[in-house]
Amino acid sequence: MSENSIGTPLSRKLLWLGALPAVVMFITLMGFFTSARLEDARRDLADSNQLLADSLAPSLEYAVVSGNTLALQEILSQSIRYSKADWIRITDVVGEQIGFAPTESKPDIENTGEFQIYQAEILQQPLEFATDRQTLWFEPVPGSNSSALRVGTVEVGVSDKTLEARRNDILWSSLIVGLTLLLFTILVINHILNTILSPINQLSGRIGRLTAGDYRAAKVNGRPNSREIIAIEHQLNELSEHLASLQTSRDQTLALSEHAREKAETASHAKSEFLATMSHELRTPLNGVLGMIDLAQEEPLTSRQRDYLQTARQSTEDLLTVISDILDYSRMDSGALVLEHQIFNLHTLVTNCVASYRHVAEEQGLALTLNFYGDWPETPLVNGDAPRIRQIVACLLDNAIKFTTDGFVNVQLGCFGVEDGCIIINCSVSDSGSGIPHGRVPDIFNSFEQLDAGDNRGFGGTGLGLSLVQRLVELLGGHIQVETNPGKGSSFRFELPLELAPQAKNPIIPEVPALQAELPLSKRALVVEDNLVNQRVAVALLNRLGFQTDAVVNGKEALEQIQTSHSGFDVILMDCQMPVMDGYETSRHIRDWEAASGLGRTPIVALTADVLPETKKSCLESGMDDYLSKPVRKDGLQEVISRWIELS
Repeated sequence: MSENSIGTPLSRKLLWLGALPAVVMFITLMGFFTSARLEDARRDLADSNQLLADSLAPSLEYAVVSGNTLALQEILSQSIRYSKADWIRITDVVGEQIGFAPTESKPDIENTGEFQIYQAEILQQPLEFATDRQTLWFEPVPGSNSSALRVGTVEVGVSDKTLEARRNDILWSSLIVGLTLLLFTILVINHILNTILSPINQLSGRIGRLTAGDYRAAKVNGRPNSREIIAIEHQLNELSEHLASLQTSRDQTLALSEHAREKAETASHAKSEFLATMSHELRTPLNGVLGMIDLAQEEPLTSRQRDYLQTARQSTEDLLTVISDILDYSRMDSGALVLEHQIFNLHTLVTNCVASYRHVAEEQGLALTLNFYGDWPETPLVNGDAPRIRQIVACLLDNAIKFTTDGFVNVQLGCFGVEDGCIIINCSVSDSGSGIPHGRVPDIFNSFEQLDAGDNRGFGGTGLGLSLVQRLVELLGGHIQVETNPGKGSSFRFELPLELAPQAKNPIIPEVPALQAELPLSKRALVVEDNLVNQRVAVALLNRLGFQTDAVVNGKEALEQIQTSHSGFDVILMDCQMPVMDGYETSRHIRDWEAASGLGRTPIVALTADVLPETKKSCLESGMDDYLSKPVRKDGLQEVISRWIELS
């Protein structure tokens, strides 16, 4: 940051604070004393010249009365030499000039406006005789002193330039003296300010070094500084010691945290490897046990022996299920679980899975039913991970049968077709069991957690089932939710997007044929989704709504695509969880780029695996405008997009 942008320096402010009163005082005193000196000079000039006129009048009485011109001129010459007058003139009673004495230069006395004239009357005093005779020849002038006779006038002329020259001398001398004193005062003030500000500047530098991380204590010089500055220096030394200790503690904490993180990562990796290894090692002998049980069951057996072998087989299969769950969980935890892609008949897969539990349900007195609804293709061949889908349905069935003692377990499987060879399945497993307390609903998908914990729990198990189901569903690009009514039962429902196999016929969608017609591709959309099946579903739905659609698999590619053709996209569908760059960070980058480029705000619709309040809040805070639960359905997509742009 430049110094000009910080503000006016303190030294300049204090200098103005000290110099401004001095300047005001200087101007005031200069004005007062200069005017006084000017008035004294004017009065001195007037008094001296009037005194000259008054002094010459008695001296010139004899010369004027006797008509002695030489004596008159001599007196005038001597008087003008030692005076400040420019000329002296003598006139008689009728105003005729009888004597004149100028200075060396001959002034123009005709222009009397340029001179100040001081006058005095020349009076002839009467002679006093010792006798009583009267002076008949002496007649006083009317209006004058009865004892004197006016015989002439003395005029002393002083040029206005004389007063002006005196005034200039006074002004210049006052100005020089005043400026000298003012400069001296400013220098003294500046010296005092430097004495005050030098410790402050040192403290500022000290604080700057503390900010930069230099926590060394400074030596306190107490002689030239004030007590306040010394106290601040001591406090800064204490602060530097405290900051140094905090830095040391922070470095130690960071080192311990880094060490703990490395240990935790190592432990997690070791745990995953241990679970995977042990699960594999346990599975091998158990498979041998099951094989031998199968061979033994083929031999002639009594009913008791067959019952023992069936119990052993069921216990072994239960143990295999637990081991498989642990293995799958460890693989997902380490990111090593790879989904398979194979063609299978979805209708047949679910039917066989439900049939495998029919005997167990009948033994508990439960009615197990399976219903299909929706727009199923004639041959429901799909491309996906059949074992994982069967595992999800089987886990939900096992959970429902385990916690239901009377009533029913119902499985419903719906199919909703979309274009571009994709479908969405909606599967629900409902029961009439005890239900789940509403306060425990958020905990049922946690790992190794059961509703009925402790030694007296009513049901066994590891507590991995529902947690594993949730992670598998999300891994396949879908989402799962639960609806429960304590005392009346629960219903688990999940949705998954699947890709139809190439041999499959087009899906039958008879309900809304008018909506299936292709609309003109008048708008552009961008789909940001890492799951290719979900991506294909979203692209197909947007095409049906009249969008020309581009698709990318992560946020980084989306950001590059948007920055190169931002004006072309009318809406963006953004997955929240993606590799490289997730949807939240991508949305923030898009909004920052739009603001910096001065472009309009493009609607961003989040694709979320759930609709929890925390997820909605995170989407909106990151710059998204709306949210849509996966898998994407056409009606829901159309409703959300129509809030932000007008659809054809």
